[in-house]
Amino acid sequence: MNQEFVTVFEISKQPTDWAFALAGVLPLIIGIAVLLGKRRFKWERPHWLMPIFFCTFGLLWLCTAGIAVFNEDSQAKAAYQKGDYWLVEGLVTDFHPMPYEGHQDECFSVQDKRFCYSDYEMSPGFHNTSSHGGPIRSGLPVRIIYSGNTILRLEIPKDQVRTPAESIATAKSNEQQWQQRAASDPIEQRMMTAFLFTSVCLTLWWNLQWKRVMQFWLRPPNRPTVQYGFRIFFALNFIGAIWSLVQRLRQHPLTRTTLIPTIETTAAMCAAAAILSTFGLWKRHRAK
Repeated sequence: MNQEFVTVFEISKQPTDWAFALAGVLPLIIGIAVLLGKRRFKWERPHWLMPIFFCTFGLLWLCTAGIAVFNEDSQAKAAYQKGDYWLVEGLVTDFHPMPYEGHQDECFSVQDKRFCYSDYEMSPGFHNTSSHGGPIRSGLPVRIIYSGNTILRLEIPKDQVRTPAESIATAKSNEQQWQQRAASDPIEQRMMTAFLFTSVCLTLWWNLQWKRVMQFWLRPPNRPTVQYGFRIFFALNFIGAIWSLVQRLRQHPLTRTTLIPTIETTAAMCAAAAILSTFGLWKRHRAK
C-alpha cells in the first residue's frame, strides 16, 4: 500500500480507564451515608447489615476490579514497549458494526486475523466502535499492531481519517436512530407508561398515608420539622411523577390497542408495590 498512514490509536498514549473499578464507589458512599444516618440521626431502618454489606461490597469491588484493570492495562503496555506483538496490514473485511446500544461486539478481519471489541467493555487496547464515531469501516486500509486479541496500535490512511466533528456527528446520528427504534418498540412504550402510572399511584399513597410511610425510615413520634420535611418530599415526588406521566402521554398517547395492556401492566406493578409495602409494614410492627 503506497499510502501515508497516520496513527489514530496507540496504547502507550492512553491513560488507564478506571471507570469500571470506580463503580464500587457508589455502594461505598451509600453504605457510609446510611451508617452516619443510623449513628447520628438514630435511623431505625434499614438494618445495620445493609450498610455494612454495601461498604464491604464497595471496598471489595474497588480492590478486585482496580487490581484487574491495572494488571490488564500494564500487561498490554508492557507488551507494546517490549515489542512483544504482531503486525497485520490490509483491508478491513467481514465487518460487522456494533449497534449503538451494544448487545454485540464490533468485529472485522484483516487477512486471516479477526478482531472484536466494544465501547461497553472496559478492556485495554482500541475499542472505539463505528457507531460511537470510531474509524473502522468496511474496505478501509489499516495497519494494526496487536497482542493476542488486543489492538495496541491502529494506523489508517491520512486522507481517510475522520475529523472530531465528523466522529461526533456520526455518534449523534446513531444515537438518534437508536432512540427512534426504542421509541417505536411497543413493549418498551407500554412498560414505561405503566411504570409512570405506578409511580403516580405510589407517590399518591405516600401523601395520603404519610405517617405510615414515614415508619419505613423513622419510628414515631417525630418532630414537626421532620414531619414537614417528609411531607414536602412526598409532595415533590408526587408532582414529579404526574409531570413525567403527562409528558409521556403527550409524546406517546394511549390508543385502543395499547390501553388495556398498559392498564394490566400497571395493575401488576401496583400489586407488587402494595405487597412489598404491606410486608415491610408488617415486619416493622412485628419487630416492635
